[in-house]
Amino acid sequence: MFRDILSGSRAIFIGLVFFVLVVGGSLLYSWQVHRTTDAEVAATQRKVQPLKNNKAARTAQDTVDTSTVDFEHVETPLETGDTQMSDDTEALPVDEISEVLDMADAFLPDGFVSEEEITEDVPVSPFGFGPYPEIPADFPEPDIFDILAELGTSDAAKALELQKRVILKFWEQGVSLEGVGVSGDVDGKVYLIYPDVVYVKWDYYTDEEGVTHKYAGLTRGHPDYLPQYESYLDRGETPPGVILYELPDGYLDAYDFLGLTR
Repeated sequence: MFRDILSGSRAIFIGLVFFVLVVGGSLLYSWQVHRTTDAEVAATQRKVQPLKNNKAARTAQDTVDTSTVDFEHVETPLETGDTQMSDDTEALPVDEISEVLDMADAFLPDGFVSEEEITEDVPVSPFGFGPYPEIPADFPEPDIFDILAELGTSDAAKALELQKRVILKFWEQGVSLEGVGVSGDVDGKVYLIYPDVVYVKWDYYTDEEGVTHKYAGLTRGHPDYLPQYESYLDRGETPPGVILYELPDGYLDAYDFLGLTR
């Protein structure tokens, strides 16, 4: 019987000891958390206090009565214009300032551009050729690309832009195409039209006697000189003193010449 009583007392004693340990541990943990929190709050207040002092000083300085007064009977609350900081204040560390700036940058959108970074828009080709080249100061046609805006994104506009880019690059290389015609198509075949150059596509027909004749079905040439060559071309002959190319030969590949991607 005594053994049963002792066993029961021991169990009760062990339970009490376990309860005391759990409660004591919880109180100790709570005290430690409270102490750590108080320390962090105090440190934060010390860092923020200089900012509050500066704001209060600026506010007091802004609210000083500037009306006309008798300076002999007025006590000036501030002996100097400088705001004195208390001895127990401390400035924010440089590392923490950097962290704040980095955090601000993180919240800015990726495409954000400040007003100082906004630059004048540069006209860009609608056909993927990139920005229009800069026009040299001595170039005789400073508005060479203006007509493209009126043509929109048609094939004619694309072919014309390639031609004008070719003319401008020749000029930059020291070769003037002034007075030289330029013809081309959307595929980038550009033909330089000189007075003594003719591009022709021959066609053929057979007469009643069964004889096949060659004649110019399509010609490209300088408009001031091409009419005087027509009689020769109608007979399938090359005019004297003329360089004759049979189409599509004789063209300049604008994409290769300008380094553009098709």
